[in-house]
Amino acid sequence: MKALTAGLLTALFLLIGPVALACRVCRPKVQAAIHTPEYTVNLLTLLLPVGALLLLAAVVFYAPIIKTRLTSSPAHG
Repeated sequence: MKALTAGLLTALFLLIGPVALACRVCRPKVQAAIHTPEYTVNLLTLLLPVGALLLLAAVVFYAPIIKTRLTSSPAHG
């Protein structure tokens, strides 16, 4: 069922993709604004929250393991 839902959503997004294109007047302006010398900086700024969320998710996921390692006594004695 999940595969069917994923397939239908993929098909839906592929079908509505061309609708999101800019008009003939706006498209060159939009492309010119996107592809500037600051493209890399803009891309990294856009992706920074994604990296921060992934880091936060990893910390929350591995918090119990990290806590037990930091609070356990040394095994060699």
